[in-house]
Amino acid sequence: MDNQQRKSNSLLTHALGVIIVAAICNTASANDSTVKADTATPSDNIMCMMNWAQTFYPNLFSPPVSGVQLSSPYTYRYYSDTNAYVGVSSADNHVYYRGPDDALPQDMGDLSALLKESGCGDKPYPVIFIHGIASSADTWVSYRDYLINNAGWTFGGIPAFNPDTKTVAISCPSDSISCTGSTGNFYTLNFSDNQELFLDVQGGELAVIIQAVLDENPGATKVLLIGHSTGGLAAREYLQGLARVFDSTTTIPYREDVAKLITIGTPHLGSFWAETCHVNFDIFDIFDKVGICDLLPYHIDSNSVSIKDLQPNSSALNVLNDLATHPLPSDVRYVSIIGTGQSTLSSLVDFQTGDGIVTDTSQNLMAITGDLPLQQKSTTIDIPFRDCGNKIKVPVIGSVGQTHTCETTDISVGAEILRNLQ
Repeated sequence: MDNQQRKSNSLLTHALGVIIVAAICNTASANDSTVKADTATPSDNIMCMMNWAQTFYPNLFSPPVSGVQLSSPYTYRYYSDTNAYVGVSSADNHVYYRGPDDALPQDMGDLSALLKESGCGDKPYPVIFIHGIASSADTWVSYRDYLINNAGWTFGGIPAFNPDTKTVAISCPSDSISCTGSTGNFYTLNFSDNQELFLDVQGGELAVIIQAVLDENPGATKVLLIGHSTGGLAAREYLQGLARVFDSTTTIPYREDVAKLITIGTPHLGSFWAETCHVNFDIFDIFDKVGICDLLPYHIDSNSVSIKDLQPNSSALNVLNDLATHPLPSDVRYVSIIGTGQSTLSSLVDFQTGDGIVTDTSQNLMAITGDLPLQQKSTTIDIPFRDCGNKIKVPVIGSVGQTHTCETTDISVGAEILRNLQ
């Protein structure tokens, strides 16, 4: 069995045995005279769960369905292409699944467990999505639109820090169909500059944004942070008491207002790419010489402060990773989502698995924390090489490239984010 087959079988087993949903009784079918059209509105949670199933597991639930059918005691959807049912029984509030090879529906457990799995349950904390270097709030458009349109989340907008006034303004993007500009379940921030801010200054802007978000959500005492790439390091700067705002040497103490930090593709140990950003070489055996930064679809200033901070063993990372002096708060839960699938330079001659920009080891916060008594986990996800669909195009130079920027649109990464939102 090859790796692709193992991956497909593993996904199917995981989906059927643990994650995925639902079904309809054995007597019900799309053509059954007892089945009637949607005559009642199912709960928002049930609709959200079904939307999640068909969005993140299209191999099981296709084509997408918007409505539901009723056949007491089931509220269900039927998927014609995959010949599958997903449903919820009002008799026991359990989720059922019946696939094309199933003689009987499978009981997948209580609906409440699937609601947590799918991010459709309670929303105890406002969520802040943090972009990485040379990026913006636009990197999260795919996830943003899913949360609005399919999960029923309220989008609060884009908080941005003004270095001149030291204040935060929350705006709504022109391409968002729903945005409050104030109260919300989630936000996608913009840093004031995406390359010329030291990591600790990014952390300072984040600290002020966190307070602004909490001010817009009375009763909320904590937020949940999701940081892609350097966004995860900015979050750590604040959590570890190293953050400062621009033109200030005074650090901002951690205010115990973060419930969880999810990092995605974050270079906790730096990236060799940053060290050789401006170096041209022909190690890839392709036409003409190419610099590492040429593999990125946007301009990277090889002399920017962000690039310097991202170099392995930079002074910024050495301070940040000195956990004895600057510990990570023990009351925060930590999740490392690790993107793999592209060979990643670890020196001019050596490659390691990773996302083409950051090695898998560097993406894993546990490589730094080790066995410290922290609530932490890591998950590795193989990212297919493709156009990312997040307004940041992935270049193709022969068979060489990066999937680092694809992590903010990848379907498996999205499912893992939802899995950890509670």
